[in-house]
Amino acid sequence: MRQISVGDTVLYQPWRGEPKTATVEQIEVCKRGEKYGRVVNNCNIDLYDNGTLILCGHRWCYFYQIKQILSKNEQDKENDPQILGQSQ
Repeated sequence: MRQISVGDTVLYQPWRGEPKTATVEQIEVCKRGEKYGRVVNNCNIDLYDNGTLILCGHRWCYFYQIKQILSKNEQDKENDPQILGQSQ
């Protein structure tokens, strides 16, 4: 499970070119075929196939473009069961 939160640093695959890193500024869970949706602070991007991430530098991507979560937001590390080594 890939739990992503606002403030996390991610590796994503843009439409063209090499993978890039960016910080997540906003997360939106969307209806199928739409770019805009309900704004949330965190989300399991493996459970929701429709959503967008607003990234630093006026960039955005869909959930499926996320290749890896490189670092977690420091505030979320205390509550994230993956970081603590616990299973749900």
